[in-house]
Amino acid sequence: MTSQHENAAYYRAVEEAFVRRRGAAMLLSPRDWSLIGEWIDLGVPLRVVLQAIDNIFDAFERRAPAGRRINSLSYCRQEVLSLHGLYQALHAAEAGRPPSADAAAAGGEAAARHLGRLARRVRAAMAGASGAGRDRLVGCLARVAAELKQLRREVKGGVLDPHLLEERLRRFDEDLLTVARGSIADSELDALERAADLALGRAGDRMTRDARERTRRTALTALLRQVAGLPRLTLFD
Repeated sequence: MTSQHENAAYYRAVEEAFVRRRGAAMLLSPRDWSLIGEWIDLGVPLRVVLQAIDNIFDAFERRAPAGRRINSLSYCRQEVLSLHGLYQALHAAEAGRPPSADAAAAGGEAAARHLGRLARRVRAAMAGASGAGRDRLVGCLARVAAELKQLRREVKGGVLDPHLLEERLRRFDEDLLTVARGSIADSELDALERAADLALGRAGDRMTRDARERTRRTALTALLRQVAGLPRLTLFD
């Protein structure tokens, strides 16, 4: 794929994500298109922009009066830059390079906000698990919520090891999935297994055994997360 085609796909994906979350058709303004071009020039990964759009709309929907809408992509500008700072800090840590002071500061702020969002989603999942009578899962969610609160305090206090942060979130996520799997009835788990097989469809016949099993596990995890009402604990969706 040429760079021109990649850029066109980037513009299209951002536009589609923004309009979808807005919930009403809208043409992006020339200023909005220019802003997307700036993000491309800065090297902001598409998934960072899409995560930022979701973050902004999630926050807006919690506090905005009914009927109000975000009317410009520029509303997401600061969140995109903050998340990009976090992304840069992560990759600098992975490569053994210290991130710049600006990237580290922006990354810390973005990480603290995101941990707050994850904690709220975990608490919402606790209510759902309690209503479904999944007591073991409620206990695990409560522990993870407390861990996220502590982690957020550490990040806000300036203790930021981006690589360690993502690793700890990954462990929390795996713990929740393990407990969720053990908290649902065998018949429900069997139904999820069958649904994961069906999700592969004929495409599975063209995959290698390893690729087919990885894809199947991914589908099963997504279904389990949906049934148990679990958020995905990660810095970037």
